[in-house]
Amino acid sequence: MKIIVHIALFFITSMSCFAQKNISIDFNIENKESLNAYLTEKEVNFEKDDLYSIKDFNSFAYLNNNDKLQVPEILFFNSNGYLVKNRFNDNECSQVINEIEKINSLKFNKKVTINDWLKHISPLNQDITENGSVFIIINWAKFVDKFNEQSFEWYKELKNQNSNLKVNCILLNLDIQENWNLTEQQKKALNIE
Repeated sequence: MKIIVHIALFFITSMSCFAQKNISIDFNIENKESLNAYLTEKEVNFEKDDLYSIKDFNSFAYLNNNDKLQVPEILFFNSNGYLVKNRFNDNECSQVINEIEKINSLKFNKKVTINDWLKHISPLNQDITENGSVFIIINWAKFVDKFNEQSFEWYKELKNQNSNLKVNCILLNLDIQENWNLTEQQKKALNIE
């Protein structure tokens, strides 16, 4: 019996590793207009000043190497700029959004701050964020289109909140941006022709 279990575990592990090696992401170079068109097509009612992207190729590489390019993903930062509990499940995210007034009373991580993110992202329009306010980052990307629905639902829930709390909502696009002016070597690394 032990031998069968070990063989089964080996098979499952081998298949899992094999599947991960064959995952391929097709990156396209995007810009503000293509992102606006995509959000309009998906019927996302967004405020243009909430729309952010990754600042440049080096920031993309940094965020990727630190496992921060997840979709769907929502990050809550309290009014002191600290990350509130790392990784909520879908139901917990909706609960935090619905009870946004309580965000400053939740457990937080002093090792991760909103500034750790802000130095790697930039607004596609105008930066109207306010320091000393709550920050919420919601990740989305055209290159993983099928996973964006949850991100857009969180954004909608957040925008429908009637709160006295000042919330800076950042709808963060993770796609490769035209204004990065990628070198041929960087394009090759990302498999972009």
